[in-house]
Amino acid sequence: MLRMRIERAPLKDAENEVILREYNRLTNAGIPMSEFVHWVANSPAGKAWHGILEAEDGRVVGHTSVFPFRIGFASGSVIPAKSEFSLLHEDFRKEKIVGFEKAGKSAFIVLLDHVFRHSQEFGWGPIFASTNERNQVFTRKVGLRPVEFPLWECLLILKPRAAAQFTPNMNEWQRRGILSTGIAQVAIRSMLTPFLSHRNGVREIPMGASSVAVEGSRLAFFEDVDSLRWRYLDGQYARLQIEQSPGDYVIVKRGSPTKYVRVCQWHIGQRKQVPSFISALIGLAQRDGALGVRWAVYDGEPMSDALVTSLKWAGFLAARRTRIVMVHKLGEKYLDRSLWKMNDSLFSFDP
Repeated sequence: MLRMRIERAPLKDAENEVILREYNRLTNAGIPMSEFVHWVANSPAGKAWHGILEAEDGRVVGHTSVFPFRIGFASGSVIPAKSEFSLLHEDFRKEKIVGFEKAGKSAFIVLLDHVFRHSQEFGWGPIFASTNERNQVFTRKVGLRPVEFPLWECLLILKPRAAAQFTPNMNEWQRRGILSTGIAQVAIRSMLTPFLSHRNGVREIPMGASSVAVEGSRLAFFEDVDSLRWRYLDGQYARLQIEQSPGDYVIVKRGSPTKYVRVCQWHIGQRKQVPSFISALIGLAQRDGALGVRWAVYDGEPMSDALVTSLKWAGFLAARRTRIVMVHKLGEKYLDRSLWKMNDSLFSFDP
């Protein structure tokens, strides 16, 4: 039998170690301890709530957490929260929880449900999680409902062979396509030099130098200084800004020989600024020795169509895909995707 408890961060060091070791083993995430503690304990909106399952010998064998975000509007009444770091050791997936022996749900569903309820009673919501279609049946059992966000996945490849090897979530045919696309992109890049030659005052600034523009009444995250500093860890991210137009910016995850420079958050008011940012991103990727540049452009943003067109002109491969976000039914109004300012900032917590 398992025992369940709900606690606020921070947990004991030994519990953190077990949780993170199991999470990294199950997901191959490679998150260091300092970052795990940072995410669950240091959000400007408050510390996370943890749900923990213990075996009879006291070992931690299951875990989930919900941590809150600060947003730019109505911050006193709307506190969105995200479910993260969920796991249940495979040896205990058929066990029941003490006090819930007759429950028709699995132990992990019971755990999730109680952490969600506890967070909602604490005033948090909407609660959401990112997942794939395969896990939707599972997450529906705790009241989560899918919201689909169509997007253009735009990719510029600088190292075709390495990109074919290291680009995640692709089958063999797709990897061959990445290789051939990358070779073609490298071949035509010299023809695009005039399009990308003007940097137009783009420079890197400190992540928390200032807040960014608050986005009206939509759910828009990481806009105030404290949230920017919490979300984007020093050394892992870069914030690019146009000197003459400080309201225009791009925040990216830095690249490496096995990863792309990945755009996480952006605001561009005019299409004429796009080539300058593209040029700066390519330069950053080259300095990082990265595979290339990756930019997910979600439908419905004021500049999304113009941005995708500009990226295509710059030689980016643009492919349609859909991002699924699961939103708890108690935040039903947020099942309308027009109420979100969506970007990849919510989906790149990996180191």
